[in-house]
Amino acid sequence: MNINKKIATSLLLVFIIAKMSSQEKRAFFFAEIRDKFDFLPDVHIINTQTKNGTFTNVNGEFKINAKENDSLSISFVGYKNITWVVKKQHFGIKRNVIYLEKKSIDLNEVEIRKTDLIGSLASDSKLVKHEKQIDAETLDLPFAGIPKLTVAERRLYTATNGMPSAVMFTGFGFIMSPDYMLNIISGRIKKLRKLKDIEDLESLVKKLKQSYTHYIIGELNINEDHVYQFIYFLAQDRGFKLELQKGEFAVIEFIKSKSLEFKKLKSDFYNKNTTLGG
Repeated sequence: MNINKKIATSLLLVFIIAKMSSQEKRAFFFAEIRDKFDFLPDVHIINTQTKNGTFTNVNGEFKINAKENDSLSISFVGYKNITWVVKKQHFGIKRNVIYLEKKSIDLNEVEIRKTDLIGSLASDSKLVKHEKQIDAETLDLPFAGIPKLTVAERRLYTATNGMPSAVMFTGFGFIMSPDYMLNIISGRIKKLRKLKDIEDLESLVKKLKQSYTHYIIGELNINEDHVYQFIYFLAQDRGFKLELQKGEFAVIEFIKSKSLEFKKLKSDFYNKNTTLGG
């Protein structure tokens, strides 16, 4: 009887372990991204759990390693960012289509009234009074000049009660904030930190694009259509932040070395163009 119990217990443990490992195993998730008119190429997709990313091809298609309940952060210039949660039914032969919505541009309300303006930019610009900007610095308020927190930073700040570890020291030791403990248990802080990582990545990509686009195209011969993709490739490298701290020369050398890696990844395109050029 005891032997049968041991066998049953062992089989149960094997079943539980197998189930847990199957849940952790990731497979390729296939999908295509489009708006209401057409497919969207070069859309950026990041699996927020694994931090791995990819881009859609010319037909708006992509594949990425994922498992059930993984969250995909999807972003594209001019469109609203979305988070797509992968479900069990999204794997297999099912055709997954993800739609992006264009950002709307809100125009400031204008007042139509009589003015002395005549319609000539050169003349009218002299008549327009430029009011002094009113903000914390011009009003000389406390904490003026301190960088504003982003949305992700504000949420993380609130979740941790504004303290790096939300730990308060007392004369006899320390106590943890109840809100902080609740946020840890619920996993909220972990999710907020992931969102902040994604926001930091998007911010870095924007700065790199503004500063190095001409160098990437003109000196490194990266195709113009691949610039955005190459910059994400750079920004996601863990060593890049260290190079940023070393100064401009180190950054340039790093970008140059990564361009060779990038061309190897896209060897079909760059080898073909090198042959045609030769």
